[in-house]
Amino acid sequence: MSDSRNILQEKFKEQHRYANFGPVIINMHVKGYRCHTDTIIEINSPVTAFCGLNGTGKSTLLQLAATAYKKPNNKAHQYYIKDFMVVSTLDPAPFANDATVEYKFWQEDRSLKRLRISRSAIFKKWRGYKGRRIERYVFFAGVGLYLPKVERRDFTVRNASLFTVSETAEVASNIREWTCKILGKSYEKIFSNTVKHFASTGTVISVLTSGVNYSESHMGYGEARSQNLINIIETLPNKSLVLIEEPETSLHPSAQFEFGKYLIDVSIRKGHQIFLTTHSEFILQALPSASRIFLHKMPSGIEAIPGLTSQQAKSLMADGHVKALHILVEDECAKAVLSHLIYRVDPTFRRSVGIYAGGSNETIAKTVKTLRATNLPVVAVRDGDTSAQPSDNIFKLPGSTVPEKEIFTNSSVKEHVGKKYGINLDDFMTELSGADHHEWPTILAQHIDQNEQAIIGELADIYVRSIPETEAANLVSLLKETVRI
Repeated sequence: MSDSRNILQEKFKEQHRYANFGPVIINMHVKGYRCHTDTIIEINSPVTAFCGLNGTGKSTLLQLAATAYKKPNNKAHQYYIKDFMVVSTLDPAPFANDATVEYKFWQEDRSLKRLRISRSAIFKKWRGYKGRRIERYVFFAGVGLYLPKVERRDFTVRNASLFTVSETAEVASNIREWTCKILGKSYEKIFSNTVKHFASTGTVISVLTSGVNYSESHMGYGEARSQNLINIIETLPNKSLVLIEEPETSLHPSAQFEFGKYLIDVSIRKGHQIFLTTHSEFILQALPSASRIFLHKMPSGIEAIPGLTSQQAKSLMADGHVKALHILVEDECAKAVLSHLIYRVDPTFRRSVGIYAGGSNETIAKTVKTLRATNLPVVAVRDGDTSAQPSDNIFKLPGSTVPEKEIFTNSSVKEHVGKKYGINLDDFMTELSGADHHEWPTILAQHIDQNEQAIIGELADIYVRSIPETEAANLVSLLKETVRI
């Protein structure tokens, strides 16, 4: 059976994109909104999940996406930036005076249509809406879209014994099937009921399961919200823009995974472009890698990192407390070399892995082979004087000998030590004759009266900078490939 993630991405290829999804957003350049000083978002999938730590502007991107289109008819809702960016005494400047957001939309002839909405500092008004926005139906599902009936205390609760049911309709079979699959429940039937009490009219969902009828007034939040969301999404016009805040709320892990699969399915069937915010590793795991965009807070602003594995995203959202990959090396010197090497190629990946000194080359190789049966994401990176066994998740550091010898014989390191510490490393090496190479950093640190760990890190950094870029990138690429999606 074909993987639905591959089907989704195939339908989004340039030659099929417009016919399948319409004038989708494929780029957003956000400047001056909350934490987004200068953020560029590239869209590579019909379903895009923004993940990251709290305060990295995930919701802001959904809100700005909502303002990109004008409503196609009077029944649709039309959004403006002022609907989300409220200026008040407590929030005098949620956006900069010169804030802009530029959208790029895919067109039928494969060209790009641009829309720029900007803030006029002089007139304190937004420019760019009129006559420029493309028509498209937009559905925004914020966390407050659905509140349980018993908490809203609307007429269906206050007058529960008095309202009348004027119409009952069974929902479509695909809605029931996906609801059952997501929630792990066997609903025989799901109904949409129109209820009335004097001038008040509303809709209440009810279900039949195991011969028992009950309505959403007696459902848990996750159960009722999911049914509400699915019903709305399924009845939207084809090729709508669907924006969802944290769909995993109150759902158990398997339900989160299945909801992610549902989003793929409905996007394939109905041509919806879907943006969502999430902290769920299970939703991310269900989606293709092209769907995942991690928002990382940097001193200069927000960096959008696309295509992470779900395990990397999980690690980064846990601020490094959960590792996407565990890497065993021989000793502290090898650990420093590998750490600096990964930082050089991909700092984000380095934050999602743990590196541990685990003993001899034979020991760490044996440990990896043993732990592979447990599904723990673990690999070994042995010294340069050994051979790699990629099929067994065993790799090697650059070079042809142990890292201590690689460092101490490196010309860049020699030059650095000579300039900074006034030591000729070639001469110093004669003093190390007979000493085990593991002791070399210790002896050097004592000789110059410096902290051993600091010296190892300093010299490893100099050494790694001299390694050919392709050699460093190849090792990091091999490590990334071992991380499960």
